[in-house]
Amino acid sequence: MKKKILILLIFLTPIVIVQDWCDLPARIKPTTVSQSNSSPGVQINAEALKRIDSIVKSGIQSKAFPGCQILVIKDGKTLYDKCFGTYTYESPQKVTSATMYDLASLSKTTGTLLAIMKLYDEGKLKLTDKASKYLEFLKGTDKESITISELLFHESGLPAGLPFYKLVVEKKLNPVLNSANKLSEPVKLNSKTMKYKYDWVSNIPTNEFTLQVSDSFYLHNHFHQAAMQMIANTRLKSKTYVYSCINFILLKEIVEAIKAIPLDAYLDKEFYIPMKLNNIAYLPLRKFKRENIAPTLKKDFLRNGIIQGFVHDPDAALLGGVSGNAGLFANSRDVARVYQMLLNQGELDGKRYLSKETCYLFTTSTSANKRRGLGFDKPTPHMLNSPCCESAPETVYGHTGYTGTCCWVDPTNKLIYVFLSNRTYPSDGTNKLARMGIRTKIQEVVYQSLK
Repeated sequence: MKKKILILLIFLTPIVIVQDWCDLPARIKPTTVSQSNSSPGVQINAEALKRIDSIVKSGIQSKAFPGCQILVIKDGKTLYDKCFGTYTYESPQKVTSATMYDLASLSKTTGTLLAIMKLYDEGKLKLTDKASKYLEFLKGTDKESITISELLFHESGLPAGLPFYKLVVEKKLNPVLNSANKLSEPVKLNSKTMKYKYDWVSNIPTNEFTLQVSDSFYLHNHFHQAAMQMIANTRLKSKTYVYSCINFILLKEIVEAIKAIPLDAYLDKEFYIPMKLNNIAYLPLRKFKRENIAPTLKKDFLRNGIIQGFVHDPDAALLGGVSGNAGLFANSRDVARVYQMLLNQGELDGKRYLSKETCYLFTTSTSANKRRGLGFDKPTPHMLNSPCCESAPETVYGHTGYTGTCCWVDPTNKLIYVFLSNRTYPSDGTNKLARMGIRTKIQEVVYQSLK
């Protein structure tokens, strides 16, 4: 009789442990997410979690995005790990767990912020330090007193962005050149009269032209200095909250001024390589085949042809692909491991990367208006258009990305939610992903499945 009751209970209980749904190529070793002192198994409401599938399929049918990866982790255990759709609407190539996406502004917290946290941890910078202490080009300007904390809170007074592209284009027709290292013809942009300046652009790399924007498109090394000077010359506004990519571009410059090595090399050394992240990189075409990366655009105003493996963001692209505001490519599993380390208060697989104190400070501090954390985005239940769902507690931290990405960490429930897509393909003009609220709807389903 006892055996019959036990069997009946097993079949009636609406609980399941979700397995890995992604199609993982045999040659790629799967990356596992671990956490010390985690429970042996995590139970969820299967019926509630199934709603994710219908939300995603509705989004793909509405052409909000061609494909995506979704990963949910609780207590260090995978609850949901699934891939949907294809690289493009017309492509038969399916999204797999090895597919890498352009993280866009999710790069800010998955890349640049880690470097800032590490330098803070080592006592090599303070949040009250002025950016001009490290960046000579800000001295003597109205930006001389901007602090690192103001950059992180997006309260520097700097604009949301700057038109760096104007440094390399002109409205008059360029002469046709036949020089070996110059474009043989002027390149058309979004205007019939707008052309590249011939002395700033090359179609092959040379010692002078090393900043690669896309295939057969290189900028002169002087461009970086010119872009920084544009920032220095920009008039500062009042130090109220304005979300700005320029803030994180400057933070990257600070990291490199202190360490005297490129940001990507520093992150590889301190985090990505020792954490055994196999699918994360700036300038991914140096390490990965193009077909491993989902395209983000058919064409933009800077570059002709499909943008695949080169960063979507125009400012980051012109800065050579390694920028503080964007440029990082990854799959959902590697993104999750970065944030699992932060959720573990700086530790992963028994190795410490950041101190508990530093992790606590950066992940719990908020600006005076409660809009932002120290580099991290936060839920804003007291405001309209919160980036998180209603059930997300105020302790949540993370970031979103313009290309259709996000990662949110909930330390209260020990939960990580990752959504990666290329919603910008073929065109980024209409953001159906945001309009349909797909990322927040999925996040709400995750919370409902835990109840």
